[in-house]
Amino acid sequence: MLSLLGWTAGMVFLSLPNRLRGWKGIIATSKLVRIWGKGVAWISGISVKTYGKMPSKISGLVVSNHLGYVDIVVHAAIFPLRFTPSTDVRKMPIVGTVTAMSNALFVDRTSVTSAKKTARNFIKTMRKGMFLIVYPEATSTDGKRGILPFKSTPFDAASEGNMPVIPILTRYKEKPSQPEIPWYGDMTFFPHFWTLLGSRSIEAEVLFLSPIEPGEKSRKELAAYTHEVMSKAWEEWNRA
Repeated sequence: MLSLLGWTAGMVFLSLPNRLRGWKGIIATSKLVRIWGKGVAWISGISVKTYGKMPSKISGLVVSNHLGYVDIVVHAAIFPLRFTPSTDVRKMPIVGTVTAMSNALFVDRTSVTSAKKTARNFIKTMRKGMFLIVYPEATSTDGKRGILPFKSTPFDAASEGNMPVIPILTRYKEKPSQPEIPWYGDMTFFPHFWTLLGSRSIEAEVLFLSPIEPGEKSRKELAAYTHEVMSKAWEEWNRA
């Protein structure tokens, strides 16, 4: 626990000067986030195995199913990312600090005006050569009932900015006597987090699907199509 907090505190400290450097600082912080993710994964015993082909483009809208806060570490260890959490996440212990450190674009889902401003920032971020990651189910699940319908708002930036959607699927290997890794529903954060720290190892798997070019699709059409592609791949992957 102390190693985890120390590593995170160190990364937060290193990221502070970047807040004064505009877009150069945001880009530099996205790279720090990847270093942080790799470090936390190593400290916590999280191994990440990837399948499929990593995107060749240097930016785009990464879309994943969502199984809880461990996803943040797993995805940060793979990509130099800018996160897009809801404003509620800002209040969460540890997770809120890390996402704020990453110059995250906090999304207020209750405000139409805020959503439009966020979409413009999404486009700017991707055009600066960074990956954005969204969890359009808008909640976390145990993954056993498939992928929930997607909210279309996060796809606005990809549609308007003509940026590629990079679908990925995330899952965790279940082991006998291991605590449940997904964090969802009415689970309380600290008891789940503390129990999970006792795990000797966590095996995460991430499957890259082919990038989706938005073309002439509206945000709703793009969201629906991406959901269809990911749901089908999820079923096939978990049957294999």
